[in-house]
Amino acid sequence: MIFWTLFIPIIALFLILYFSYIDVLFSGKKRAYLIEGNEAKAPDSSEIKNTVVNLVVFAIFGALLDLSISKGITQIYSGPPKTLVDFLFLFATFFIALALHDVYFYWTHRLLHTQLLFKKVHVYHHQSHQPNAWSAFSFHPIEGIIQIAIVPLVAFILPVHEWVLMLFTAFLLFISVYGHCGYELRPNKLNAFNVFNTSLHHYQHHKYVHYNFGIYLNLWDKLFKTDHPTYESSFKKLAEQINEKRSLKTSNHDE
Repeated sequence: MIFWTLFIPIIALFLILYFSYIDVLFSGKKRAYLIEGNEAKAPDSSEIKNTVVNLVVFAIFGALLDLSISKGITQIYSGPPKTLVDFLFLFATFFIALALHDVYFYWTHRLLHTQLLFKKVHVYHHQSHQPNAWSAFSFHPIEGIIQIAIVPLVAFILPVHEWVLMLFTAFLLFISVYGHCGYELRPNKLNAFNVFNTSLHHYQHHKYVHYNFGIYLNLWDKLFKTDHPTYESSFKKLAEQINEKRSLKTSNHDE
């Protein structure tokens, strides 16, 4: 069985390519959503090389997960849910997995910013000063191990349905690439959703380095005062700029 060996790197690569060509796929309609500049940043050769290395790391972890499943030593289970309780448990485990990853990512990210690990490991990722889809997984292989280890970790500590683990893995890869893609696709989100991070949030992390460490929720950055001081005002300003560009493009099209 080689399902996870292929699933993780293939989904990661698909998302990288999707966000790399999102403006082409939508006939130029996404250009207004760029966080900075009028053209999406092309990846550097080092970003592509580092990403390919880490796709291999992801495949290796997928292979180890496949082996663990075949040996019956994970808590992954299969079969369709049969009762309401089964369905509710599926939903619950998905959100529990996200919560575990949210805490795991924040603190491992803070750890990577300690002096030794930053200079030896995390600095590779921060060579992408203006992130793009290929920079999402452009990091040292040690960081690649740290980042993808959450998947087998969830499989070993949480009774989780194989469908839920697949969805969780695809979602974390999606958020990782979205946070680096260079587009802010949710400029008009409701205030009720401010607790969720945006693409700009991680874009600022690459720009200012020592701020904005979270992945899903802005909860931890606010709690530990690691939000960049200009994040909220910058998001509001960016949203206004995006809406102006969209409005101008619509009026030009109408003419």
